[in-house]
Amino acid sequence: MRWISALAVVLLVPAASAAIIWGPYVTNTTADSATINWKATGNATGWVEYSPEGSETTCMVSSGEEGMHRVHITGLLPATTYHYRVGAGDDTVEGCRFRTFGDQVFTCIIYGDSQGQRPFFAQTERHGLVAERLAGEEEILFIVHTGDFVGDESEWDEFFAIAGPVLRNTTLVPVAGNHDGPVETFSAIFGLPPRYSFDAGSLHVAVLDSNDRAWADMKTQTAWLEEDLASPMPRKIVAFHHPPFSSDRKHPGGDLAIRAEWSGIFSQSGVDAVFCGHTHTYERYRVGGTEYFVTGCGGGPFYPLAEEKPEGYQAGHERVLGYIRVTVSPESIDAEMVAVAEITEEGGVTIYPAGTVIDSVRLPADAAPQESVAAGWWVVPAALLGAAILTGLRR
Repeated sequence: MRWISALAVVLLVPAASAAIIWGPYVTNTTADSATINWKATGNATGWVEYSPEGSETTCMVSSGEEGMHRVHITGLLPATTYHYRVGAGDDTVEGCRFRTFGDQVFTCIIYGDSQGQRPFFAQTERHGLVAERLAGEEEILFIVHTGDFVGDESEWDEFFAIAGPVLRNTTLVPVAGNHDGPVETFSAIFGLPPRYSFDAGSLHVAVLDSNDRAWADMKTQTAWLEEDLASPMPRKIVAFHHPPFSSDRKHPGGDLAIRAEWSGIFSQSGVDAVFCGHTHTYERYRVGGTEYFVTGCGGGPFYPLAEEKPEGYQAGHERVLGYIRVTVSPESIDAEMVAVAEITEEGGVTIYPAGTVIDSVRLPADAAPQESVAAGWWVVPAALLGAAILTGLRR
């Protein structure tokens, strides 16, 4: 049976001039709920229409009348794909989808630091390359962005314009970066606090706030973390912005204060992997049974790395744009660093073939191989990457 009462109410309201400028994008997804967000100009009433895949039943919910529109939908079916569209006044965005949590095996994406560096380059030039490849990934349950979506508040329109085709078809898991503004801005955009956690199938995910403001009450956050990581889920990951292990020349060794505060807890709690950004490069470390990834490869200006590496160094690649593709099952986590492009100091751009994997690891280390996952890996030797398309653009 169609829910026509809400539809009738919306149709009785005269259409007002409006334009959707951000989104839609989905946050705060669980097995039975999700939040759909978008931003529009004008003061028109907004609405969401949604239905489970394969169903003729369509539900409609109205939202606020100005600026940010946010609708939290409950009563959804677990492990189910929902198709939806949003509107504000006479503007609509069609053909969107997300999937509720509940699958025991799934794939997610992790990347960060998508900001531009004006006047040298905009997000369109570098983040745009990453976002275009992400849009080609199939069946992505959620995307973790490890912070620094923007360089400053003037870039939010640009971020959502570039990432829009990706974000409208998955769930976004945002992490607060040091360039993303105060807590109030983060929560107003994403409808979430900078510290939260959730379960997706066999995976527990904890998101932390590693910015300076959090250190005013770090004891509270650490106590929350210890309790949160007592989760019985077989697989666990953590995401925050500042890496505790890194060979960034400006911060040798990484953020040592965060390392001292949290790394022991990660090891004791059986955390499989920690994902951070901030250092604009790719690195991977293994310390205390936990894998630490630095994935600040979303488009920001690159940072030079020191030759001397902190303890546990496993792999690293400088001046590469890309993202980490993670396949989760109750038995293991398979992480692949997918390279999109390499940019020289002079601004030359090497575009890698789609699906180019330059590093991969299975966690925990003693997990049995999963043939279905391994069959999809494509590891390209560095010597062959030079055969990719090379353009001499000056950034």
